[in-house]
Amino acid sequence: MKKFEKIIEYLFYAFVFLLPLQTRWIFHNGVLGGSPSQYFTYSFYGTEIFLFIIFLLGFIYLWKSRKSKEVNLKSQDFFNLFLLFFLVIALGFFWAIDRAATLYYFWKFFEGFLLLVLIAKLNIDFYKISFSFVLACLLQSILAMYQFFTQAVFASKWLGMAQQLSETGGTCVIESDCLRWLRVYGTLPHPNVLGGFLAIGLILLIVLILLSMKKWQKIFLWACLPVILAGLFFTFSKSAFLAFGLGFIFLMIFILLSGERRSRKIMLEILLVCFLMISILAVIYRDPVLTRIRGESRLEMKSIQERVLGYEESKKIIEATWLTGVGLGNFTLAEYELSSPKQPAYYYQPVHNVFFLAVVELGVVGFIILILIFAEIFRRIYNYKIDYNLSLIRVFKKFRADGNYEIYRERFYWFLATTAVVFALLVIMVLDHYTWTLYQGLILFWLGLGLWLKSMES
Repeated sequence: MKKFEKIIEYLFYAFVFLLPLQTRWIFHNGVLGGSPSQYFTYSFYGTEIFLFIIFLLGFIYLWKSRKSKEVNLKSQDFFNLFLLFFLVIALGFFWAIDRAATLYYFWKFFEGFLLLVLIAKLNIDFYKISFSFVLACLLQSILAMYQFFTQAVFASKWLGMAQQLSETGGTCVIESDCLRWLRVYGTLPHPNVLGGFLAIGLILLIVLILLSMKKWQKIFLWACLPVILAGLFFTFSKSAFLAFGLGFIFLMIFILLSGERRSRKIMLEILLVCFLMISILAVIYRDPVLTRIRGESRLEMKSIQERVLGYEESKKIIEATWLTGVGLGNFTLAEYELSSPKQPAYYYQPVHNVFFLAVVELGVVGFIILILIFAEIFRRIYNYKIDYNLSLIRVFKKFRADGNYEIYRERFYWFLATTAVVFALLVIMVLDHYTWTLYQGLILFWLGLGLWLKSMES
């Protein structure tokens, strides 16, 4: 059984490494009002093959080892909330505007949930999974820098990438005076999605640096830091920078308060590298940075107006369907049906806030359950204990008073890392929609939540 478990474990690491790839089979081309619509285009992604193999082997392993019969009382209240959440989605199928869309997105959500269950049940090494994720972010950052310097995203069928040129309409760019600066994509569908991945990767990278003991690991991880920071910078994603900033501040506060000299020194060095790297890039590329911050250019103002319009349309839909919602995956269709005159499909975008999306698509009951899930997360964070007598706050006194804190150190640091990831994801959910509407974003959310849940119980 040990070898069987190892196969599942390393398939899992491979899945995490390959997650940013968009290689897919499109089995249904979506149409909205006679125009192509990405939100009603249904795909089977290459990484889902890994997921299905992991699910099959994972549940066979749990059944044979009888772990699946164990009831984890710590997680039971969480799983009850998740089951209620999926029940609301399933019921929404009966009154959804487009039932095929609800069925498709239900399956993507359910894949994420199964991933969370396996993370909680299987023997997953935090260091190895974080290293896999950081390695993926490193390659994405190198590709992103290439895209920025060439001002083009090359097309690749095998990587699932469409061609994007800075001079072409529809490409995500920063426009200032006569210049158009490409916002990088990596292999992902949008610069904001790449930014979210890199923000999470940087948080995990920081803790890897703190916990790394081997010299070659330290050298490699420190070399990754400026590269991934540069990749994040060239996305010019405000939501990703805010997500990373909140996660970094959370780590900084708790590690500085811990009183552990080595970690405090490393955190200050990381802060210095981050500050210098971002400052140098901001000076070199002052024009796009100021354009993005000020928000006064034509495209920036258009983006703001579209976001405001999304909230206004959400309020209209909520007033009409607040109890039942319009069905999972049906926001843009409901928006289209309300609009007059009708616009091309690309005009209709989900509101850039997952909680608004939840109340529009799932109704008030689904929204309340989502709020309860996060309320339970915050309750557990507040009441976190490393052992029976060691709370999140008292651990700092333990670090200062007890020279033998190594038994707590790694567990505590991974708890900090995964909690910072959850906070970063929460920022992204408030400012964007891809953790609800795009496959890679959905899996990123459930992956982060699963790792946090495991860190709570390890």
